[in-house]
Amino acid sequence: MKKFGKLMLSTMLACSLFGCTQKAGGAKDGEFSASEKGFGGDIKVTLKVSGGKVEDVTIDASKETPDKGGAAAEQLAKEIKEKQSPNVDVVSGSTISSKAIIKAAKSAFEQAGLKVEDTAAKKGEDETVDTDVLVVGMGASGTLAALAASEAGAKVIGVEATDVLGGFGNAAQGMFAIGTELQKERYGDHMQTNEEYWYEFMQDHNSQLGNSSLIRRFVSEAKNTVAYCLEKGVKFYLSEMPQQIAHFNTDVIYHRWGGAEPFKHFAEQLEKDGVEVKYNTTAKELITDKDGNVVGAICEKQDGAKLTVNAKSVIVATGSFAANQELMKETLGDTVYNNAMVIKGNQLPGIEMMWDKGAAKGELLTMNHGVVTKGAGEETVSQLSLNTPILWVNSQGQRFMNEDLLKDTVEFSSAVVAQGGLAYTIFDQTTAERWTDTTQPNTGSWVHYWDRFGIKDENGKPTLYHAPIDKDTWNADWKALEDANAGKICQTLDEVAEFIGCDKETLKETIAKYNTFVKNGSDTDFFKDPQDLTYTVENGPFYVTCGHSGVLGALGGVNTTDKLEVLTDDYKVIKGLYATGNNVSGVSVAAYQNVEGVGLGFSLTSGRLAGQAAAEYAKK
Repeated sequence: MKKFGKLMLSTMLACSLFGCTQKAGGAKDGEFSASEKGFGGDIKVTLKVSGGKVEDVTIDASKETPDKGGAAAEQLAKEIKEKQSPNVDVVSGSTISSKAIIKAAKSAFEQAGLKVEDTAAKKGEDETVDTDVLVVGMGASGTLAALAASEAGAKVIGVEATDVLGGFGNAAQGMFAIGTELQKERYGDHMQTNEEYWYEFMQDHNSQLGNSSLIRRFVSEAKNTVAYCLEKGVKFYLSEMPQQIAHFNTDVIYHRWGGAEPFKHFAEQLEKDGVEVKYNTTAKELITDKDGNVVGAICEKQDGAKLTVNAKSVIVATGSFAANQELMKETLGDTVYNNAMVIKGNQLPGIEMMWDKGAAKGELLTMNHGVVTKGAGEETVSQLSLNTPILWVNSQGQRFMNEDLLKDTVEFSSAVVAQGGLAYTIFDQTTAERWTDTTQPNTGSWVHYWDRFGIKDENGKPTLYHAPIDKDTWNADWKALEDANAGKICQTLDEVAEFIGCDKETLKETIAKYNTFVKNGSDTDFFKDPQDLTYTVENGPFYVTCGHSGVLGALGGVNTTDKLEVLTDDYKVIKGLYATGNNVSGVSVAAYQNVEGVGLGFSLTSGRLAGQAAAEYAKK
């Protein structure tokens, strides 16, 4: 009885400490949370339970696409509360986000001691179908592959793990292409750029280690992809000028989506062409014949039933592996992976399926793209300090780059990756006052995207200078940064060093040296442009922001020919197997190509070319 009494006392004490009260039947009062990986990142579900009843459901889906996962979160929060159960239906168009929410909600219900009835649907019937070409993954490249194969006379089936066509292509802004009609209309006979220039540009950045024939074909064929899309009713337009400062001296190569929902037009064309897309269906394993040729895939439908697709050729277009933790750690290393902000990706077994059938393992890369804060939202003043060429230091409190690298998103992001994925920007009160002086036309310092904030000059033209921020917004944003431990306002440089976790004297020496460079107009360490040696760091309080390297996705997996045929370790073609887009290695080597629109451009173009080749092979 004494032991029982002590146990009861300890249980009551624990509940009082953690804000829960044990109820009859095992239910507890309090707040209970659980997280699961969604489409863009972790989704957190929190239940507020009182008297054995769910009083409130909140879902943090801030990393999801607002009009997809964000909308699903809002809808499912209401349904879970109304039903008092996590057993709700997925929201159409947001399958991945919905499944993550439902799984997290079930975990939270179990923590609260609330009974969760098993309402698993009855498994459906297994099915076998035949086709000429199977496309695995109906994102940007898969969609173009299916269309091209169908138009080449093949019967085509596509399988898509979600219920959305286009994948990350819906979030992309535009594609690389040269020699298009849009460019000819603008530049006439005065085109500065040509195929030779861009082929050599990409290969020079690859130190000639890229897949030369594939890059050459991509550079040549991208313009035909733009024409192909225009024929389908998908619109493009050219910006007034390149989007990043580093590319101001070239013609505009970035063809931006010119209308909403581009994949709506593609969906209509797929239906006209008789392409069957099986949504909510995930390919699990490729099928090979006795000679090792790929002849289909085994898939799993939403109801758990098996779908066997017999095909004469298979195109794997499953895209970025950025949500595959094991592969990302292999690619980035544990330290950088833990520090980086991974924005987009999936866990589909696309490249692993190809490796299992003898495909050589191509180089794996991440799409390093910018530097962001964690936990404080993307619209705070951190986006000002992390996109301006002020003083940047690493975790040791030392400068590590010419801050003019911010003129190209890929270059400065990669420089931060080389420092473990973390960097810190530092400025002082004098700079803060300059940035919040709304009587000035602009702050006098550029940000790395020329039209990022939509600021106009006196002639109504976009300008690369950012406008001053009002004091109320400034103060609210810095509070958000401090609450998230993503930034701090410090009274002394010792406090700045403490926030960074570096040696105080090392940081002070770095700042003193940088101030000398600014005053002398000469950076003898990293050769920063004298025009950008604008602000010293002298007068407290001091502002420090912690930036994490942004990873937009992942690249690579298998090597291919210029026809997108997948290769083995000894560079033999695996007959019947093709790969596209982010599954393919060899366009970017060591680092993501710093070419505007190269990701979507290669996805769409490689999809179109693979579709043509796979159809031709199937007909033979």
